[in-house]
Order: sequence, then structure tokens, then C-alpha cells
Amino acid sequence: MIRVEKSTNVPAVLTDDGIPATDENKRLYEANPALYDNGTAKFDIQSTIYGDATVKAQLIDEQHGKCCFCEADFTANGYGDVEHFRPKAGYTEKRTSKLMRPGYYWLAYDWGNLFFSCQICNQRFKKNYFPLEDETLRARNHTADYQNEAPILLHPSVDEPEEHITFNRHVPTAKTNRGNVSITGFGIDRPELNRLREAHLQNVRNNIFLASFDLDQMTQADRDKFIQQSGQDWNTIEMLIVTAKLFVAQATTTAKVFTAMVRANFPELA
Repeated sequence: MIRVEKSTNVPAVLTDDGIPATDENKRLYEANPALYDNGTAKFDIQSTIYGDATVKAQLIDEQHGKCCFCEADFTANGYGDVEHFRPKAGYTEKRTSKLMRPGYYWLAYDWGNLFFSCQICNQRFKKNYFPLEDETLRARNHTADYQNEAPILLHPSVDEPEEHITFNRHVPTAKTNRGNVSITGFGIDRPELNRLREAHLQNVRNNIFLASFDLDQMTQADRDKFIQQSGQDWNTIEMLIVTAKLFVAQATTTAKVFTAMVRANFPELA
């Protein structure tokens, strides 16, 4: 998990349609807060607004096609979800506790609260889980200031996840309590992810090895030995080395998968 750099350019649908819809939900709450506080009444939160194609496209672009939590590239394997960091309909303080209503309905169309995540991180793990350091400071409706809260889960675009989570080879390990809760809460230590990260880590190592060869300094004897050992012709070998150098140069950039893991294992590349 790395920090997501979000643009200040808010998709038009969130202002044109999202602001009026938010104002209406605020009006409904103020007209009868008790009904919403006890869960009898529920807000009409429109997925056609926060899940509009323009919102999804911008989130995917700004996150480089990666899940905001696990950093896997999900675009080839699933549709992904528009994730509300502060849950829109209701929240749970603990993984096993009951759903409390209302959720952060006034942030349902707020650009700063929206991210794109893979379906497993969102639907199987985070869901409506949103614990706070101090539950007494929770903003229970739009009249309270949610910025007084101290979320335990790492905020994808506010916190620096690498200060809280590092990696032992391909396995995420916590540096802080918030890191520990986030690893569990987002499910980023699940077996299938560890397998993907392990394979990527080995790929990085292989490319670092290839990139270590200096083409300009190689003698003809070196080249002949390389050709014999690899079973490839020199043009192919040269192309592989050049490609490896480019791969290594980009491996720790935000656009690549599992950036945090690569940075943790190869700090000299960052």
C-alpha cells in the first residue's frame, strides 16, 4: 500500500448531481434525525452518481489501474469497486460488531472519500469496517466535524502507508498498530496476494541481475560466454538487458504493481 496522489479536479457528476443529492439527504436527516439514528429510515445513496463511468475512469487513471489497498493490478481480472473510505450507509467498530447507522451519508459523493479497490479487498475484507482511536469523536451526522476523528485504518491519500507497513520479502508486516489493523482490515496478507507478490519479487530480482551487466564494458569473450550459457543470440541478449534496465528503473514508481513491497526489499532503487 502506498499513498494515492489524488487530483483536485473533481469529476463533474459529483458536483452537478452529488451536491444536490447530498443536500437532500441532509434535509431529510434534519427533518427527522431519530428515524435515521435508529436505522428505521435509510438514505437513498445513488450508485449512478458515485459510480459514474467518469468517476471510475478518473480513479483508475490516478491509481494507475491498481487497487488502493493491495496495489494489485485488477483491471485485467475484475471490474473493481468504487470504495468509500468512510462507509456511506453504516459502519462497524469491530469486525464482528453489528452495523451502526447512519453511515457517512454526507460523504457519499465526496471526491476525497472515493477510491477504487479490487472487489476482494472491498467486499470480502473492509466492507463497512471503520474503527476509530476514540469512538467518542465519531461524526454521527453531517453537523459534526468528521475531521476530528482519528481513523485506525490507513487513509489511502492522507496517510503515508509505508510509515506503518513494511515487507518481509513478499509478506506485509506491521510497523505500527495502525499498520497491523490495516493489514487485517484490508486483507492484504491473504495467500493469493502473497503468491502474486512473491512471483513479482522474483521477477524484480531476475531483472536486477540482467540489468547489472554493462553492455559497453563487456568483452567479446564475455559476450561469447553469455551466448553459450543462455542459448540466445547476442541481439536477443542485448534487448533483454536493455529491457531489464528499464524495468528496474521503473520498479519503484507509483505506476507499477506492489510498489511498497519493491521499495521495502530494494531501498537502493527507491
